Amino acid sequence: MSAKYRLFGSDLSPYSVKVRSYLRYKKLPFDWVSKGFGTEKEFQGLAKSQALPMLVSPNGGIAHDSSLILSRIEDKVKSPAARPDYPPSQALSLLLEDYADEWLNKVMFHYRWGTTAAAKASATRQADQIFAGYDVQNRADIEKSIAKSMTGRLKLVGSSKKTAPILEASFERFLKLLNAHLEHHLFIFGGHPSFADFALAGQLSQLLLEEKPGQMIRDTAPFVSAWVEFMEEPRAGAPFDEFANVSDTLLPLIRDEVGATYVAWTEANAESIAKKRKTVTVKIGEDEFKQGVQGHSNASLDTLKAAFAATPGDEAIVEFLAAAGLTDTFPLGEPTPEPEAVPEAKEDATVADETTEVTPVEETAQASESVPETAVIPDEPDAPSDDAEADSEDNSKTDA
Repeated sequence: MSAKYRLFGSDLSPYSVKVRSYLRYKKLPFDWVSKGFGTEKEFQGLAKSQALPMLVSPNGGIAHDSSLILSRIEDKVKSPAARPDYPPSQALSLLLEDYADEWLNKVMFHYRWGTTAAAKASATRQADQIFAGYDVQNRADIEKSIAKSMTGRLKLVGSSKKTAPILEASFERFLKLLNAHLEHHLFIFGGHPSFADFALAGQLSQLLLEEKPGQMIRDTAPFVSAWVEFMEEPRAGAPFDEFANVSDTLLPLIRDEVGATYVAWTEANAESIAKKRKTVTVKIGEDEFKQGVQGHSNASLDTLKAAFAATPGDEAIVEFLAAAGLTDTFPLGEPTPEPEAVPEAKEDATVADETTEVTPVEETAQASESVPETAVIPDEPDAPSDDAEADSEDNSKTDA
């Protein structure tokens, strides 16, 4: 068995770019296998899903879900860290990761396939990837088929003439707020990249390929543009920063964009699913955003809420969530109790019996314990198979 991971992916898949960047950061040896005509047979022989990426571990385990891949590897390979030291920052990192995977992906898909010109250019790019190194006689027909298939999925991610202004305003706002934050920080939480950095940069790497958003990023967000380039193969700088040093510019990003769009939408999505509705309608700003319900996004929200519930609610994060308007959405755990004061020993204190047993602290047991490879939740659990990786009716994430 090879001692390397094998990552099947595409340069046009934001989730593939996310995992590839993370593996490079962790300095884990891996082979990049570009999914296409020449590798399709091997991919199908291993795949548990049609979703990209597909990571094959050295022991043969298969994983498709990018968030689960990062989490499992982080549990095993602690350094360089991608989880901030401060537990509330860890939870906020997961919130931003979900925002990227579930909402910013809608924006990316909208810009990639939302106009005839963009769809034509994107279909050509897709075909270049799929058939790299091969001559295909019916290439023009294939490109038309790709464009037709992908534009037909726009409504599944919530992109339409009515929602286009919402998605585009969201992107402009996000870009401005993220640029303001990165002007002062190497990464979102300081000197190390977090899960949020990998997820956001993965989506932005695709938006940079598209004419309109790409030009917008280069013209109006120079710090974002440089950061996305650096995230191709990031290296840790200083330690994660103190929360107080990142919170001032992080708050507007969470409050004015993430909370106003993704959180509002995902809560409305959860409510629609609970009431067995087929569509979700939510007011974002002054406009209504409407699309089909997304089951996978609801599961992600449950996981995210559990992460916040496991986070001790100290004063800093309590104030932050209150200012962001997210106190009710993400209830925190109980604050960590202050350690009891140890009374000073008296000079004539009785010495413990030499036969007293002391239980040693098992410092390495959890870190070294093997985490088994099991079946995983794919990024696109119900996506049908076709040449271009796409969205399913039960999932807002799209790779292409």
